[in-house]
Amino acid sequence: MSRKIIPVMVVIILLSGLFVFGAGEKKVEWPDPEKTITVVVPYSAGGGTDLIFRPLVEQMKKYTDANIVVSNISGAGSSKGTNEVLSRPADGYTLLASGTHTVSATLQGLTEGYKQLEGIASLNWDPFIIAVLREKPWKTMRDLVEDAKRNPGKICLGNAGMGGATGVASVGINLAFGKIFNVTPFNGGKDLRVNVLGGHCDVGIFSQSEIMANFDKLRPLVILYHEHSRIPQLANVPTLKEAGYENLKVPGGSFRAISVKKRTPQEIKVKLAEIVRKAYNTEEYQNFMKEKGLIPTYYELEELDRYFDEIVDAYIPILKEAGLLKQ
Repeated sequence: MSRKIIPVMVVIILLSGLFVFGAGEKKVEWPDPEKTITVVVPYSAGGGTDLIFRPLVEQMKKYTDANIVVSNISGAGSSKGTNEVLSRPADGYTLLASGTHTVSATLQGLTEGYKQLEGIASLNWDPFIIAVLREKPWKTMRDLVEDAKRNPGKICLGNAGMGGATGVASVGINLAFGKIFNVTPFNGGKDLRVNVLGGHCDVGIFSQSEIMANFDKLRPLVILYHEHSRIPQLANVPTLKEAGYENLKVPGGSFRAISVKKRTPQEIKVKLAEIVRKAYNTEEYQNFMKEKGLIPTYYELEELDRYFDEIVDAYIPILKEAGLLKQ
């Protein structure tokens, strides 16, 4: 055998060995049980959005070996938490508690939001209710409006942040009545509750769960959703139509979903959707939604993306009329 051939054969053998070892390497499956999946809730702990996602996350833990945690990153009308998700890799380990607040913040130019996100699965709608302290003089929505007309700019109408749906609703209400309220944004639902319960703000737009958690102190005046609440204690709260304001068009509630950063691999999104679906359909989470009066609204992946497009189309004219649209 020629000596010139021997070195070539040695190289071939070495390369073959590399390919064998390479083929024998264990492919890391997603999710890696040694990594943590973080669900970013873009509002403070204890707020309406937070209270809806934490029970779901507890159920999600049953269907994956990976650790799952909730991280509350509040501020700038949900855009701070949203931007944190967009700053991280599109690897499925960072999820966003998304929804109408994401649409609102994006259309107001606070974040790229839904433009850079893709849906995993939706959860529900949570109707809004306008409420005041029981010690306040207003018994009905009409009492409140009439008093605000007599004292324009004196009554504080609080919301959980201008980037969210309660912010849009409060601006829409104020415009409809000739800017008679002092619209005041707070840093999430918890901050709003503290200020209303402490008497620092007169009126707040709350989720049903927030009302129920403080039912002995808050008097609900009107539900902004087009149906009555499914919670027995709130079932008699009048709708806008029943209160005499049928033509008042404002966001009636918060839609909640789970989204990931665009370009997350499809196979990872499918696995995430499976985890969320199983958690969503547990008896525990279904009972939780029923107890809280949440309206089940389930979509996955591309179907959810199309549903978000419908919400965007519905929000654009509202934000435009409110002077908040900054596309």
